[in-house]
Amino acid sequence: MRYTWLGHASIRLEIAGDVLLIDPWLEGNPSFPDERRAEALEGVSAILLTHGHFDHAEGVAEMAKELGVTLYGIVELAGFLADVHGVETVGFNKGATVRIGDVAITMVNAAHSSSLTHNGRM
Repeated sequence: MRYTWLGHASIRLEIAGDVLLIDPWLEGNPSFPDERRAEALEGVSAILLTHGHFDHAEGVAEMAKELGVTLYGIVELAGFLADVHGVETVGFNKGATVRIGDVAITMVNAAHSSSLTHNGRM
């Protein structure tokens, strides 16, 4: 397993033959150097979103389309991204587990708000 911090809450996780991005806010992230974008996206198999705040989800639908990968996240966020952006998603809820290759991912509860900016509004 290899874990690479991409700035803020963005993670690249190489595990069991897959490359997973977690909350990959790259563009506009002051801790992520733009010149490392191609490296960060190389071989990505799936994207996981924890919630819809801009500093976790901004540009992620476009990134998933560019890479041809599925987005995984809470049901409402996944549904919104599929409907509005036409990206392939898998929605699941707290306590549920999804499998990506040989990796099992379980969504746990977090005491954090969640919103999504769309057309400049929350």
